[in-house]
Amino acid sequence: MENYNDLMNADIARRTAMIAADLVTLANYLSDDLVWTHSSGQTDNKPAILKTISSRSVIYESLETRDTQISKHGDTFIYSGTLLGQVQKKGTSQQMQNKFLSVWKRSDDQMEMLAWQSTGLK
Repeated sequence: MENYNDLMNADIARRTAMIAADLVTLANYLSDDLVWTHSSGQTDNKPAILKTISSRSVIYESLETRDTQISKHGDTFIYSGTLLGQVQKKGTSQQMQNKFLSVWKRSDDQMEMLAWQSTGLK
């Protein structure tokens, strides 16, 4: 369970950093090999995610997870659930309600996200 708590705390810190546009903290939780697939189907890497947040072309106002599940496979974790949030894109505020699947790995006593995939719910 300790590892599960570490993962939950890392994900809270990641989401908090995204909302605050804290790129230093966010970068610590994203693997250099990150594959991030948006609900639109667009796929980005770590530099692209950090650029999007730093440019404020997308502003995350809130990000909350619900109905989460975690499975552990050695030092790798699969974390899934529902993501609810408020986001501004091109000056327009939008509500998000997505299913998500993320892959995390414990590396040097720190959790880092390897992959993210989300699907919009209607």
